[in-house]
Amino acid sequence: MRKFFISAIFSILPTLALAADLSIPDRLELVSHDREVTFIGGVGYTFLRAEEIVYDPAGNRISALFWESETPVLTGSLHARFAGPWTLAASATVGLSGKSRMEDYDWLDAAPSYAFNDWSDRSVHPDTELNHYFTGDIALGRDFEIRDSLTLNLHGGFKYTDVKWTAFGGSFVYSEDGFRDDIGNFRDSERGISYQQKFPGVFLGAEATARHKGWTFSLQARGGLNFKVEDEDHHWTRDLRFEGDFGTLPFVSLSGRVDYNLTKNANLFVAGSFEQHFDKVGDMRIYKISSGAPVGALQDGGGLEFRAVTISGGFKMKF
Repeated sequence: MRKFFISAIFSILPTLALAADLSIPDRLELVSHDREVTFIGGVGYTFLRAEEIVYDPAGNRISALFWESETPVLTGSLHARFAGPWTLAASATVGLSGKSRMEDYDWLDAAPSYAFNDWSDRSVHPDTELNHYFTGDIALGRDFEIRDSLTLNLHGGFKYTDVKWTAFGGSFVYSEDGFRDDIGNFRDSERGISYQQKFPGVFLGAEATARHKGWTFSLQARGGLNFKVEDEDHHWTRDLRFEGDFGTLPFVSLSGRVDYNLTKNANLFVAGSFEQHFDKVGDMRIYKISSGAPVGALQDGGGLEFRAVTISGGFKMKF
């Protein structure tokens, strides 16, 4: 999976050039334009999925939680071009509400094995709330003109992603006196588990922009490294808070946009993006929620992963 996304990054730019039937010259030329500020605003829909894993000291997976959301989002970005080839861009996506779901699986003493389908306990929570979703970045770049109709922007910057859910109510199948013998439901309003992931990171990227008559086509690929990645899990009914520390882990993002010129300074666009933060194992600390007192710690006791797919549309204005 990871090799696929890495290879996709390096294949995107030549693919765009081929699609535009353009040959890339041996020497790139710096683009020199007047100062320009562009605002891009839109609405869209995002599909989120996060995985939360717990391991025992032997490295066996004993718990897995899967959090999913389909949520409308607001998107916005500012792109500033200085007098010369340098650019500064900032963008953000904010989730509004939407439909969410969580499933929680455990492999405890009654489980025949640690295979996924041999879980001993499972709970399903269709009444899950997306408390918040935010992802944003800022990047400094430099434009290179490959041909009159094709520009390459090389850039680097900082990115931050933060997502949190809370699960209420739901149903369960537990192994109490036998295998999957206890079946029931939680109270509809009962708060079960809250879960949050935080991904601060740095990245390098490239964006190719091709223009043809009134149309503009853009493809962007970025790869980076998250640092000080953290997650936090509140098991409210058990009065336990789990904090995970995952250090660094890689991420990639791929995006594309098609613009149509309404006027010289106004465009309409449709866009799509994919963001993947790869799985990582880290240390876990456990505390009492009520008192904050430490309960224990597990080395290499937690795992996480996150991905987001967004489609959007809106307008672009130049000033």
